[in-house]
Amino acid sequence: MTTQARKSPLERVGYAAAGLFSLAIMLVIAFFALDEANARFGTIAISAAIVILTSPAVRIRGFERRAWLSWLFDGLLVASFIWSAWWFFKVKAELWTGFYMATPMNIAAGLAGVISLVLLTVRAWGWSLVIMAAAFVLFAFAGPWLPGLLEHFGVGISDFMQIVWYSFDGVFGRTTGLVADNVLIFLIFGAVLERTGAGQSLIHLSTALTARIRGGAAHAAIVASAVFGMMSGSVAANIAGTGVFTIPMIKRQGFSANFAGAVETAASSGGQLTPPIMAAAVFVMADLVGMPFAYVIAAAALPALFKYIGLFSQVYAEAIRLDIKTLRKEDIPTITPRDWVNSALVFLPIAALMATFILGKSPATAGLVGVLTAIGAGIVLNPEFRRKPGRIAQALTDGGISAAQIMLAVGVIGIVLAVINETGVAIRFATSISAFGEDFLLAALVLAMFGALILGMGLPTLPAYLIIAIMIAPAIVKAGVPPIAAHMFVLYYAVYSSIVPPIAYGCYVAAPIAGGHPLGTAFVALRISIVGLLVPYVFVYSPSLLLVADGFSWSELTFAVLRLLAAIWMFGTSLGGADPIIGRLALHQRALRLVLGAACLIPIAFVWVPAAALAVMAGLSWKRLLFRQPDIPETPTGR
Repeated sequence: MTTQARKSPLERVGYAAAGLFSLAIMLVIAFFALDEANARFGTIAISAAIVILTSPAVRIRGFERRAWLSWLFDGLLVASFIWSAWWFFKVKAELWTGFYMATPMNIAAGLAGVISLVLLTVRAWGWSLVIMAAAFVLFAFAGPWLPGLLEHFGVGISDFMQIVWYSFDGVFGRTTGLVADNVLIFLIFGAVLERTGAGQSLIHLSTALTARIRGGAAHAAIVASAVFGMMSGSVAANIAGTGVFTIPMIKRQGFSANFAGAVETAASSGGQLTPPIMAAAVFVMADLVGMPFAYVIAAAALPALFKYIGLFSQVYAEAIRLDIKTLRKEDIPTITPRDWVNSALVFLPIAALMATFILGKSPATAGLVGVLTAIGAGIVLNPEFRRKPGRIAQALTDGGISAAQIMLAVGVIGIVLAVINETGVAIRFATSISAFGEDFLLAALVLAMFGALILGMGLPTLPAYLIIAIMIAPAIVKAGVPPIAAHMFVLYYAVYSSIVPPIAYGCYVAAPIAGGHPLGTAFVALRISIVGLLVPYVFVYSPSLLLVADGFSWSELTFAVLRLLAAIWMFGTSLGGADPIIGRLALHQRALRLVLGAACLIPIAFVWVPAAALAVMAGLSWKRLLFRQPDIPETPTGR
């Protein structure tokens, strides 16, 4: 065992604390009701302790050969946070009664807490989130000197510390409470499912079921990554967890390294948009939109379905272009009764979770039922899990670490939200875009899309959505878009920021596993995710696709489905370069199909109806005309 891999006694304490943190979350949901202020601060404080113990400074580059300096640094962080915590509870009564005064000691203690929180968030998530928070802090202080729309009265250090640390709008605000109450249990749920062996069972079953389809290994990877992606709060964590199994499997069938990494990245990121869990963003969205959870889950269903149909179509077209055949009969995994039993490791916990929702219980209770069902299913159905009960402790530890990391990120997001609320910049931004969108809704949506992609780059799903929902969603709503459509729109681009160059952090995780190039992987992921990137525009202009939006119309839903199916076929064959009926396509054929696909998405009948008709004719009666198969030399398989 290397020194880097060996855990120190304090690290082992941290891992034990993470397991106890998961257990505490479950016990609180089941038996206790805590004071809101104590719960929020306590959750942040425990999370800080877990991160500092499990990711000590000695593991950071630059500290390896200066152990004494790393211990000094961590000691100062601990002392700062403890002092800040003690002082917070000392003045808590003043916060509730409204008699809080920004004394020098109050400011110093709050500043120590904020700095400690920010430094620990760097350890958990890197610099992206912290740099964004720093930009908003500078914005808060520089208000009087900013131009135009950005100008505001500015804040002093006293006001800043009050809104960020000593109020229930900043680090310990409503968002922190919402995540602590409803989201953390789902991170534990995902960790437990992974440890029960559900992942390997799902991959085996998916491979067997898709083996008779060209490119079946990639299709199997999409299914597995989608299921686990919806339970993971991090695209990167899901890629790392499932990609080690799925990416080599895709490459073995003949796909390129960049394509294998791109499929895993696109499927894992898409899982964050897949109901019923949607990486726990569903609970935050329901709170912000003011809708029942079941309505948000229903709204996400059809867009997610078409997103994956588009991904499957791109994989299938790529398999045709590379002349990748189905698996040989002797290589197709055999599905045994045991495999169907093992599939229950995935589907039983999700079914129990959904049944609890339907019975009207809280999200936290549903998550707890899912966790307990997953553990029970693992014990009953998986002999290896039964023989190694320590896996339960490992699952709770994994879930506790994920929960601690996400809480620190949400705490830093609280700084951003406090600045946004205090300066009023979100309202002015929304008013400006809505005024523009009254006459040019499409242009407003494009601006909102790029804003969401930029704000979400490098951030985990939930923090990215929180920032974008506060900054951009109100602008789209003011432009006349239903609230559920506006929030779903920004969530899509918050998630897809993980595959958009130049950051594309999901691709930087997948590329080393695949042996590909990160940017090359990102551009392929962008291409095969084209339908997912365009679906938000469809449900903004045709809200009936979300099923629960006001003014639902069966005719609008039917036409939207027809338009999307035609567009998926055209985009899949054009960008994939091959058609299942015709074979490989020439450049002019691909260009024409790309135009037809774009036309199918335009919600104007005299545009999309003929485009959809031509799309159907493309692979049928017009085969010998514009769509005739070209004489192109074969490309070696796997190139």
